[in-house]
Amino acid sequence: MKFALILFFIAGITVSVSNAGSLPFSRSGLIDTPTATVLQHTQITIGGSITAFSYELADSTSESDFAIGGHLEIGLFNRAQIGATWLGDAGISGNVRVLVFRERINTPALAVGCQNIIGEKNYEFFKDSDDSLYQYDEDQNFAAYIVMTKNLDYIFGVPVEVNLGYGIGRFKQGENADEDGISNPVRGLFGALSIHPAHNVSIIIEWDGRDANLGASYTMNRNVRFMAAVAELEQLSRGSDRNRMDVMQNVKFSIGFEFTIGPFLNRTTLEPFEQLGHDVDYELLKQLEEIRSHAKEDIEEFEDDIP
Repeated sequence: MKFALILFFIAGITVSVSNAGSLPFSRSGLIDTPTATVLQHTQITIGGSITAFSYELADSTSESDFAIGGHLEIGLFNRAQIGATWLGDAGISGNVRVLVFRERINTPALAVGCQNIIGEKNYEFFKDSDDSLYQYDEDQNFAAYIVMTKNLDYIFGVPVEVNLGYGIGRFKQGENADEDGISNPVRGLFGALSIHPAHNVSIIIEWDGRDANLGASYTMNRNVRFMAAVAELEQLSRGSDRNRMDVMQNVKFSIGFEFTIGPFLNRTTLEPFEQLGHDVDYELLKQLEEIRSHAKEDIEEFEDDIP
């Protein structure tokens, strides 16, 4: 019921938004940005999404269409994951992410990676009027990035996860930011807030380097997750300047899913805090809080005993 309400809320926003962004949920991460997390060794995630959009024709009638994307990711050694993204006629590109530091109670996780590993510099689903891939100001391939992730729940008891990163390629806004509605003060900077009103529900507010996105996800269990999003909300600021005949400047609404299986080899038992980074386990969270509480009491008693 909660997820249905969230979907209704998001669908209600999709009135007049969007420009030339990537397909939401076509890669591992939040909506359109990566996180500093990786799958466990030999764990596999398969994801798919469908994005609907419309545009006006010369006679002012409306034409509707949709785009399908998918991705496959495999975890390696609990430190990296590799995979591929499929975007219809645009073909298949590679993705890789390496974990530099794991998240700890007081420190964020840090990861480096690259998306759109392919020779096609304009790699994306959308095409122009000549049926060629859309010509972006920045090359979309070999989009290297660095990102850090921190869950504030562990420190402040606030159910919010913060992601902040910098990337090139598809993360970098073109020089002519007027076409995107909002100018990024640091070209390539991206970030997101993931808010958890319930343990299995997330509300995501995201700036992917070029566009503002809003979405939600519902985790059915440790294997299945459903997502929905509307992208490029900054187009609302353009008003009458938006060209409704340009498919790149019209509404796009996406729904997606992820199915995760494994790990199949070298199944390991992680420390409680590390386990929280992989599974939503509130019993582990309670244990962690109890450990921290007792440690604080022990420290206070030790300080009282010091002459």
